[in-house]
Amino acid sequence: MSIPSTWYEVWQRKGERFVASGRAVPSRVELAALSGYDSRTSALDLDEFDRQRDHIVVSLAIAATDTVYEVGCGAGALLHGLEPLCAGVGGSDYAPALIDVARGVLDSDDVEVREASGVNPLPRYDVVVSNGVFIYFPDAEYARLVVALMVAKARRAVGVFDVNDLARREEHQEARRAAYGADATTGGLRQLYLDRAFFTSLAADHGVSCVIRDSVMTGSINGRYRYNVVMSRRDGSSRT
Repeated sequence: MSIPSTWYEVWQRKGERFVASGRAVPSRVELAALSGYDSRTSALDLDEFDRQRDHIVVSLAIAATDTVYEVGCGAGALLHGLEPLCAGVGGSDYAPALIDVARGVLDSDDVEVREASGVNPLPRYDVVVSNGVFIYFPDAEYARLVVALMVAKARRAVGVFDVNDLARREEHQEARRAAYGADATTGGLRQLYLDRAFFTSLAADHGVSCVIRDSVMTGSINGRYRYNVVMSRRDGSSRT
């Protein structure tokens, strides 16, 4: 099989391989792998995968009455974990094969194939989240557009989790070279790094508060060089 030339090909192939297996519903281990947590630098055990879910719940104060939408939901691993904890979920991803898997995993009629830059602000959800997705965006301007759409779609809070820290790019790339050897990226594909000030500036532009903390997924090499962003409406409203 040829080496993927784009991130889209990477994720589409993951979904296609599972769909080709003929099985309708993946195990939790397979869901984690379909989300990318199976490489030398991102592998996690299920306990740490659950830790990330719990961290997202606490950081965004997700309650049983909240609805949650995920930008770049992939095969639905995160939403599958959130579904029993909230009032409803929805999501989108640009890889049709992964969305095929997600539709078999999630109890939602709002799961669709859609580019992150094409997310529809309607219907609105209480919380809008992305998890490990911004690293695959082409540039900062694309990320800026997606944040604007997420803020518009969210009634109460936005979470952008697992962002590559620009200030630690050289350290991260060195760690990846140590793990992979000469080829430190998938087929030579690049990841996006963003400065933390990028998000604080955007939050000010949109009139929301912003809290940035280091990633809690320190069990993976990648997680040690990433951070999480939580933006909240200052009036604290969640049902407007």
